[in-house]
Amino acid sequence: MKDRDPKRTFVYRGQLPGWLALLLLGPLLLVFFSVALALVAGGLVAAGLLPLLFGRGSRRGGSPPGENTIELDPSQYRHVEAPPRHLPED
Repeated sequence: MKDRDPKRTFVYRGQLPGWLALLLLGPLLLVFFSVALALVAGGLVAAGLLPLLFGRGSRRGGSPPGENTIELDPSQYRHVEAPPRHLPED
């Protein structure tokens, strides 16, 4: 086998055919779109299924009023006044 001259470089100067570009980029696009589809599907499943599994989804009839609230006695309220704000003068 002959040794090739390291100074000789062959360069393709024509246009890249469309079918060759698809052949080269197709697998990359397939992986990209597969990952994107898996993320979207996983997000939809998580958004729909996880609340049902952990009991935080909307239930039929809803929860009774006041079930998830904290009632305060009027003596526990305190009014806080903020000082008036002034804009700087030009």
